[in-house]
Amino acid sequence: MLRRKNYWLLFAVLLLSLTSLSPSMELDTDEGSYPPRQPLDQSERPPSGELGDEQSLTIRVSLSSLEFGVLQRISNNYSLSSGVSVQLTNVDTEEDGAAQVREELTVGDSPDIVMLDGHSIFDLASRGYLLPVDIYQSVPGSTPLTMLIPQMQWNGYDWGVPLDIDPYVMVYSPQRLAEWGLSGAPSSLEEWSGLLNRLNGEETKEHYLLAMDTRNPYGYAAVLQSMGGGLLSMSEAQAAWTEAARGYFYLTSRFNQDIWNMLQDGKLAVAVVPLSEWRKYGNSTLAVQAPLEQTGHNIYEAIHSRFFALPAQSGSPEAAVKWLAYVTSSSAQLEWLENTDHLPALDELYRSGLPEISRLPFDSGLFLTDDNAPESDSEGEWSRKAEAAILLLTGKLDAAGYQAAAAASE
Repeated sequence: MLRRKNYWLLFAVLLLSLTSLSPSMELDTDEGSYPPRQPLDQSERPPSGELGDEQSLTIRVSLSSLEFGVLQRISNNYSLSSGVSVQLTNVDTEEDGAAQVREELTVGDSPDIVMLDGHSIFDLASRGYLLPVDIYQSVPGSTPLTMLIPQMQWNGYDWGVPLDIDPYVMVYSPQRLAEWGLSGAPSSLEEWSGLLNRLNGEETKEHYLLAMDTRNPYGYAAVLQSMGGGLLSMSEAQAAWTEAARGYFYLTSRFNQDIWNMLQDGKLAVAVVPLSEWRKYGNSTLAVQAPLEQTGHNIYEAIHSRFFALPAQSGSPEAAVKWLAYVTSSSAQLEWLENTDHLPALDELYRSGLPEISRLPFDSGLFLTDDNAPESDSEGEWSRKAEAAILLLTGKLDAAGYQAAAAASE
């Protein structure tokens, strides 16, 4: 009996001890007592799945309606095989969509993937608006063309994945140029000056010397290449010729259909257009000449390239890179070439003897030579000199002003 009383006494003492300690065991539910969640460093971002499985991507592009339909079909095939929902938004290229995409990117209104002009990647990456692609996943497949690598690399990382290239070519009517004493498009500064003098000597001023797109510098770069120069190496004589000749320029947009009739009617001597436009609208009465064949160097200056890139605010970069690997694979680029006439960006496709590439109006082997690769530090210089060249082309700078602006950018 005494032993039982001792047990009850011991139980009472233990219960009292637990009751006195219980206030200090309550959970702290005050959120302010914990440090705030810190943003993940880009190089330490966890792989997909650790923060929840991402099942959707938003992608902003700037394409023609035909090109957008082709990309939509390729992307839909990816969605069927991966289960990832992809929302593509197209910014109308007729309204300078590429510039609009860049503007929205800089104010933070960005999707998971954007399409950019190749020469804009350096500027956006160096200013912190993009994520490096290769820290999330190495994109499988062939390496890109050597001349494209300086556009996509900065600070030891890859900041874009190339989709295609589109060289600018000179189109003319052999019959009309023969009337001005030329057997082909001018291929030197002297021949361009001679053609300008013939137009200056005419009583009528209804003829144009040259049609070019003023929204980018690639057509102008092609003309400079035909003179043996380029945007990065424009001479004083070439700048002076531009100032003297621009009164005979027909400055237009890339998609102006009037130039084809103007060429055939003899109202326009030469039009500089993307190769894809020539493949769509050229005919047997017109001829095409590629200035890159004449110089054999700096061919990248007259080639428009389009890349995909990851904005810094991309919510799902790992999933985005998987989509990029699919839509820029060799099979997808072949489908893109067949349906859009834009040339592929992969090295291996130019070494495979594809009939679509072998029928180009110039030797596609020029794309494969290392001599045509730009210097690794040329991208910053390119953007500054391209801007100055457009100002010269459109009359906002004279030749002397251009020389001063070009010298200041060095």
